[in-house]
Amino acid sequence: MIKKKVFAVVAASCLSFPVFAPLQASAQSDRMEELEREQRELNEKNHSLDEQIQSKEQQMKSLQEERTQLEEEVSGLQKNIDELVMKIEEQEKDIQRIEKEIEELQTDIDRLEKQIEQRNEQLENQARSVQTEGNASDIINMVVSAEDFSDLIGRIGMVSQIVSANQTIMQAQIDDQEALEAAEQSIEKEKEEVQTVKAQLEVDRNNLVAQRVELDDKIIQVAERFDMSEEEKASFVSEQTIVAQRTSTLSAEMQEEQERIMEEQRRIQEEARLAEEQRQKEEEEAYRLAEEKRVAEERAASEQAAANKAAEEKATSERAAARAAAEKQKSEVATSTSKPSQPESTPAPSTPSTPAPSKPSTGGGWTRPASGRISSPFGYRTHPISGERKLHRGIDIAGGGPIVAAKPGKVVTASYGGSYGYHVKIDHGDGTTSLYAHMLAGLKVAPGQTVSQGQQIGVMGSTGGSTGVHLHFEITVNGNLVDPLSYIGG
Repeated sequence: MIKKKVFAVVAASCLSFPVFAPLQASAQSDRMEELEREQRELNEKNHSLDEQIQSKEQQMKSLQEERTQLEEEVSGLQKNIDELVMKIEEQEKDIQRIEKEIEELQTDIDRLEKQIEQRNEQLENQARSVQTEGNASDIINMVVSAEDFSDLIGRIGMVSQIVSANQTIMQAQIDDQEALEAAEQSIEKEKEEVQTVKAQLEVDRNNLVAQRVELDDKIIQVAERFDMSEEEKASFVSEQTIVAQRTSTLSAEMQEEQERIMEEQRRIQEEARLAEEQRQKEEEEAYRLAEEKRVAEERAASEQAAANKAAEEKATSERAAARAAAEKQKSEVATSTSKPSQPESTPAPSTPSTPAPSKPSTGGGWTRPASGRISSPFGYRTHPISGERKLHRGIDIAGGGPIVAAKPGKVVTASYGGSYGYHVKIDHGDGTTSLYAHMLAGLKVAPGQTVSQGQQIGVMGSTGGSTGVHLHFEITVNGNLVDPLSYIGG
């Protein structure tokens, strides 16, 4: 009985082994595959991270070089601002000196006028006394009534002293009058000089504000493009504070005005940017529609010209056939009557002349704003920086040197803007405006200033969105962009 139980247990064990052993091996195999899969994923992720780190390090190395260049530009701008601040301080000292000289001259003028007025009163009193109290016969009686020669000599001496005193007064009067005129001329010259210094001061203040805007723009570029740490940001803020402290050497009134102007310019620039984007879209759409219309009109004109030419050729052919038939009829009549006749000369068919195409007008009182070749015309093109297909709003003149006003007018804008860099906009008062962009810092004009044709307003540069030294030149007529070459010629 015991043997049977043992046999049963052994048999049960043997029967159960083939079932549980394969299940356990299969579970171990699945776990191993899962671990291997996780290992492969980790290896792939680690490899990807290595590649990303290497790429980031390479990118940071490249960006660090650009950052160093930008920091050098910021340092250069700070130096320019310091020089402008010192120049403005000297100009304000000159203005104070000249105004003090004007005050001193005005004091001298007041003193001279008072002296002249007093002498005039004295001479008038003497003349009035002579007219009311005596005449020439009184002086003669005074001389004739002298008791003796000594008394006569004494009375003649008194008369001579009176005459001599009046001559001295008149000479002093003449000298003071000449001094008064000289002082008035000097004060006029001083006033002209102070006006000149004040005008240059306004130009320098405008350039200072523009360069401060450019400095802020450069700092923002560094902050945005390189994702600076808080420490780096604090460094730039510290540098900007140093510049602000140096700039604060100007009067408190000028500081408040600068802050108001900068805030107003930010608001105006933002509004102008939004308006400019909207206008560019509208202009591009209008230009596209105009181009389509022009192409359609040219196609229609070409088709009409072809039709007119075919009709003319047909009419010419019919006239030639008619003349040939007439000649043949005449020949037959002449043969039948046996009278020789001379054939009439047939005039050659006339070919209508085609008028030469008219060239666009290059007059209107405009002059070329700079020397150099036209490197990029007006119209649609692939933008050299963004690579997008968009409207080029003006023409580019490559080269270098001074930039002049293409036409007389009033300066509307003379500042720094992101894409235009340092630029000047002039309103010519007849519905036309012109814009000159990418100039060097140190503009020659300020807003509100009236400029003449050919007057220098700046120097060619490569500020803002530019790939090289050139002038970007725009013309608008009643708010619409036009091709500047139609006005200044090629």
